[in-house]
This record gives sequence, structure tokens and C-alpha cells, in this order.
Amino acid sequence: MKRIFPVIIALCCTNVIWAQPKPGDLFKEYAWYNKPGDCQGALRVGGRLDYQLIENVQHYKGNGQIQPPFQVDLKNAFRAELIVEKMLCHGGTKGLRVSINGNKALRLPVSPNIPWPEEDYAHHYNAILPLDLSLLKEGTDNTFKFEVDTAGHWWPQNLIYGMILRIYYDSSLITEKTHISQPKKGDILEKIQQIQLHIPSGENIEKVHLVGFYEDVDLEGDGLYTQWHYAYHKGLIYNHIDSSSKAPYTLSWNTEWVPDQKEKMKLAAFIHRSDGYIYMSDAVENLQVGMRDYSVELCKPFRRPKHWFTRNGEFEERFYIDGNIEKASAARMFFRTWSPGYFNGIYINDFLVFTKEGPKYAYYEHNVPIKELHVLKEEENILKTGITPLYPEGMVHGVEVQWPGIMLLIKYSH
Repeated sequence: MKRIFPVIIALCCTNVIWAQPKPGDLFKEYAWYNKPGDCQGALRVGGRLDYQLIENVQHYKGNGQIQPPFQVDLKNAFRAELIVEKMLCHGGTKGLRVSINGNKALRLPVSPNIPWPEEDYAHHYNAILPLDLSLLKEGTDNTFKFEVDTAGHWWPQNLIYGMILRIYYDSSLITEKTHISQPKKGDILEKIQQIQLHIPSGENIEKVHLVGFYEDVDLEGDGLYTQWHYAYHKGLIYNHIDSSSKAPYTLSWNTEWVPDQKEKMKLAAFIHRSDGYIYMSDAVENLQVGMRDYSVELCKPFRRPKHWFTRNGEFEERFYIDGNIEKASAARMFFRTWSPGYFNGIYINDFLVFTKEGPKYAYYEHNVPIKELHVLKEEENILKTGITPLYPEGMVHGVEVQWPGIMLLIKYSH
């Protein structure tokens, strides 16, 4: 059967830049996040609880300005960007922007991979804003003030879980750099692939993060399935392959659930030096998943609904299965939510496959096995979330299912 999917056109400003460090880049990162408290320490921006509870906001200077104790180094710098971990929170909220050191507020770019208008879809991702270096000051005297559009909205609000100021420098400042020595270009990966580093004599390393470029579930929330897979939560890297902070910096990659790949994969490492510099190692390219007696299919959702907040009703998405379902041996759902303690079930083709897990009023990441594989069928499947019932007394928030929705990995035996 020929599959027909709706065409979604992402409309975005022409000045949007969606960036990540590239292999060979040299930079420093200055991270800020709020201490735990209201909404897990997220900063409420907009509406009646703007910057609530203000006395609990770390490094709050007054008048909406946050002054983190960054010791910003601009010597030999040539560009900068601000990474903001934003969550939509209240549907329809738009115009998240930041004023740096009292200058004109700059709008955070929207993801070109989320349908327009982005504010109609629950989302949580790292927005990256290119900055002119002239906006920044050397040292600790840098302030950041966030706001959103407030006109005509019942309660506009975005949550900010943290931000990272990233400053790029001339990469020739470091002549000899650590690189991945194993695997090598063109290698076939083992199920548990050991990673070896070549560390030049005298280089003082604090930690190493391993990342890969390949197709997988989108837990970054930016709508991309093929990319360097990692993100930042409260200023810390997560959803990457592995980390090590102790010599000899042993790393490994469990490729068991890596989907079958149409293109070759790449590996690289973020090398954190004791002098504060970070660089992305040269990439090891043309890597392949090893020979295995099973295959893994990535099932991407489509017809994903707007305003997926379960207190408002039942919501459906669709996903397509290409494989022979009779040979399916395991399946898992991957998705991200806010306040999943209000779940009232996930159904696939009208079969209940999940009830609930996780806290209320908090971000959560799900990796849920589907125990009854008979609920799946070849070709088109319908996934539905149940409505969160209203209680006679007390607040009922419901679950926010974040973009891109609920994804599946299915393992098939050969």
C-alpha cells in the first residue's frame, strides 16, 4: 500500500540559524540554571506568575534581570550563541525573547522542524540564539532578562530550565588535540562498541562526552531524527552516548536499539580541558551497525495533534509499521512529557498499553516497553491518549505530550 502523509510546511524567519558545534570547534560554555523549587526550578516567564517565586530565582538582580556569576572570556573570541532550554508550557504563548545587558530584546528562534505556528504544539527543546559579541562584557557583569508576548492571551507562559552561553575561539589556540582512535573510519560497530581515545602527552582533561550522528528517536524535541544526538537539561548534557570523567576515559556505545540506518554514522567527542576550553574532536565517519540477527525499525508519528494537553480531551497520532509484525520480538515507546502523573492511559489500536508513570508538575522522559505485541499491526496504527478526568476538588493539570509525540522502536528477529 502506498503511504500518503500530510505535507507540513515549517514557516520561519529567514534569519533563523539552527546550529550545533561542529567537529574541530573550540569553545567555552557558561551554564546557568535555577535551584530546585517551583516547577523543578524552572523559571516561569510571562503572565500572572512571571518569574514566580522571585525570591527563589538564582542570581536574581531585580527588574527581571538574572546576573549569573559567569567569568566570561572574550579574548580571541570570534562568535557566540545562547542556548536556552525552553518549554512551551501554556499553548499559544509566543515571542520568547531575551535582553542581554539592557540591550534590545532578541527573539529566540523557533525550530524549523516543528509545524508553524510553533506555539500550537507542546514542545521542549534547546533554542540556539546567535549573538553579536558586542552585546557581551568581559567578566561577571552580564545580565539576561526574559519575556514573552502577553497581549490577548489568558495566561502566557514559557518555562526556562536553564541556559548556556557558548563562546567560540580560534581553534589554533590548541595545536595537539585528543581524538578517537578506535573505532576507525569505515568500521562495523560491535553490539557493545568500546571507544578508545588518543590523548596527546601533557593534555589535562577533566571529562569527555561521546556523541553520535545518526538516525534515532528525537529526544532533543527539535523535530530532527538524524543529527548529533544530545541535548542540555539544567545546563548538563544528556541523551548522548556516554561520558567519562576519569582517566583513561573509557567509553562505550550500546548499539542494541540503534535503528537500522539508511546512511553511514559518525562519532565524535566533546573534550573538556582543565583550562575551561572545550572542543569537539574530529568525527570518525562512515560507521555501520554491525551484523546482527535482528533488525530495528524506527516508527515516526504523523498527524500529531495540536495542543496535546490531556485535560482537554482524547488525542490521536498515527504511526506506520513497515516490518513483518509476526517477526516482532520487542517494542518500546519513547516520548517526553510534562506532568505525566496525570496520565490516564495510552492506547494503540484501542488496546491499553500504558497507564501512567512519573511525577506531576515536572519534566519526564519515557522509555516504555510494549508487552503485548499483538496490539501492533502492519501499515497504519492509531495511538491515543486518554482524557485526564476533572476532580470535584483540587487542581487538574493534565499531561503535556511534547513534540514530536510518541515514537516507537520495534525489534524483529530474522
